[in-house]
Amino acid sequence: MTEHDSIRGLLALAVAGALEPKEQERVERHARECTACAAELDDWQLLAGALKRLPTPQPSAALIERTRARAELQMAAEAEHRWNYRVIAFVILFAWTLTLASWPVVRLLSGNLLGWFDPAFGRAWVGFAGFTALAWLGGGIAAAMLAVHQRRERRTA
Repeated sequence: MTEHDSIRGLLALAVAGALEPKEQERVERHARECTACAAELDDWQLLAGALKRLPTPQPSAALIERTRARAELQMAAEAEHRWNYRVIAFVILFAWTLTLASWPVVRLLSGNLLGWFDPAFGRAWVGFAGFTALAWLGGGIAAAMLAVHQRRERRTA
């Protein structure tokens, strides 16, 4: 590709102001020396000027309203997701606190406070922890199923 051909490829970009200053100077210098490129550069400038005078299309009021409504729905959905995550985090924290606090309370109320030092305490604690883990697993599966169901409902709505 010759210098002339590479400059011709840059003429439209030069008129649009999309070239680096060095490239812009290179195109202008070539256009001063080459009458064919100078004429083509003038044609591009006329075309760019005519395009700038064309009216800018404006979106319809209905399109603006639909876009705004969709944006509001999206923002509301994101806010709902954030709220749901906060509620879930609070419920998990509360449930674990309640779970951990219930064991000593049950032991205290049953009058078996000294049983904490009993070797059978380890077996009882493992049983309690296993029961708690099973309950949490069931709750987690139920929460996941509810989330999938809610997502399906939103997609069909």
